[in-house]
Amino acid sequence: MDKFVVRMPRNSPSSSPRKGGIRNYKQSTIESLKGVVIIEDLERAKIVLERSDTKEELKIDTLKHLRKKKPAKEILVKTGLGKTVYKLSKSKDEAIAAEAKKVYKLWKDHLLSKVGRPVIEVKCDLKTQNFRNSARQMILDGLKREDGDDAVEGQSSDEAKEQEKRKEKKDTKHKSKRKKSEDEEDDKDAKDKKECDSIEVLAEYIEREVYQSTKRLINKPYKRTIRKLVFTLRHQQKVRLSVVSSSLSVKDFVKQNLQE
Repeated sequence: MDKFVVRMPRNSPSSSPRKGGIRNYKQSTIESLKGVVIIEDLERAKIVLERSDTKEELKIDTLKHLRKKKPAKEILVKTGLGKTVYKLSKSKDEAIAAEAKKVYKLWKDHLLSKVGRPVIEVKCDLKTQNFRNSARQMILDGLKREDGDDAVEGQSSDEAKEQEKRKEKKDTKHKSKRKKSEDEEDDKDAKDKKECDSIEVLAEYIEREVYQSTKRLINKPYKRTIRKLVFTLRHQQKVRLSVVSSSLSVKDFVKQNLQE
């Protein structure tokens, strides 16, 4: 039976690319993405670029490798690599300076493109969204609180009623003394509506800042912080007015009342 079997030598698979123009594709990894960087590699690149005994070819290769990455601003500030690349762009060596300018321009354009870009927020589930809406409403009620509300709460019911009657009499007197034109009333209504809209935006901004500060979780720190902010807005008139007038920034206001 062996005489009918023709045994051929086995050929090892060729490592050369296939014929016919078919490319051998490689599976991309997370590290190959431009926005994904390894801090250890950036710190090593910084040392390589700053050392005076580093060869010119190695510096150029390092800059070419950095040109493939787009690190965030926080990482560039933390590692100090941005300053190093900027200094190399002013280098006397033309080849190194030219490559460093390319990296610096790429990173600068990348950071400027993110300025003013709204934060992408994943839509929450219905329960979380309802909880956040109720938190915004409580903050809004605290911001809309009038200055005389605290005084009225401390008085008795009879005194409050008398004060309301006096207020109504004063209002009727003022109305009888002077009459406002329709144009002035329309302007006032438009102004009040604009102020109401701005306060609603402010309340939403405060809630979003709390949500970001608590790692986008509806946890105990989030709930405690919301309660503390609402209590502060209701019972501390100076803080409430400073937040509404923007003399106290929202970030500082949330940071001062952030609970753990």
